[in-house]
Amino acid sequence: MRFDKDYAKYYDLFNQAKDYKNEADFLEEVFKKYGNVKKILDLGCGTGLHTKELLERGYEITGLDLSEEMIDIAKKRNPSAKFHIGNMNNFNLSNKFDAIICMFSALGYLTENKQLEDFFISCRDHLKDNGLLILDVWNGLGVMRELPSSREKIVERNELKIIRKSLPELDSKNHINKVRFNVKVFKDNELLTEYIEDHTVRFFFPLELKRYMEDIGFELIRICPSFDFSKELTENDWNMVLIGKFKSFH
Repeated sequence: MRFDKDYAKYYDLFNQAKDYKNEADFLEEVFKKYGNVKKILDLGCGTGLHTKELLERGYEITGLDLSEEMIDIAKKRNPSAKFHIGNMNNFNLSNKFDAIICMFSALGYLTENKQLEDFFISCRDHLKDNGLLILDVWNGLGVMRELPSSREKIVERNELKIIRKSLPELDSKNHINKVRFNVKVFKDNELLTEYIEDHTVRFFFPLELKRYMEDIGFELIRICPSFDFSKELTENDWNMVLIGKFKSFH
């Protein structure tokens, strides 16, 4: 799914409250608990903020994203990392990694079953034996308990002010939420630009992803609420993390 250039331009401003450091702390805890991780592939890397946190901790990072505009921002932010433009469900980097991460519900943009199958196959083919796959996704148990609702988000930085209204349309049968964002950007209180963004995002149920992973050769070793090892996943959590380990058959 390709996004408007404005989406990449204002992406970091929209998400300025996101705690990337805490999420990197969680990832590092996973790496140490379940693997020996040095080389990481960041799928759906966006503007490279997870990449930045992990680079600063000494990991070797490769990022992949479909958005050329986001990759441009990520490259400027992380000149020592490698980046590729491409689809998460069909990539060939001629390299293998100790861990693959897919954060911030990026997997949800693969809404078709075949895309998911191809995603897990591509991940398997790029992981070393005992390599880790870490997914941060929408938890269908939570989505169906607390249905998506219209919201307005206002963010400000220096002379810029952005008002974003979201209008969701839930398609529960197909496990997707279609969201239309109406975005207005003001500079010094004057309207600078206005645009519409349409996003279709899939949510997942724990056993659903467990089956996909096991069919491709992954062992699901942990599910928890997004970024809290100490808790068990419940229907009160809108986001969840799944940790899989790939074991090749010799």
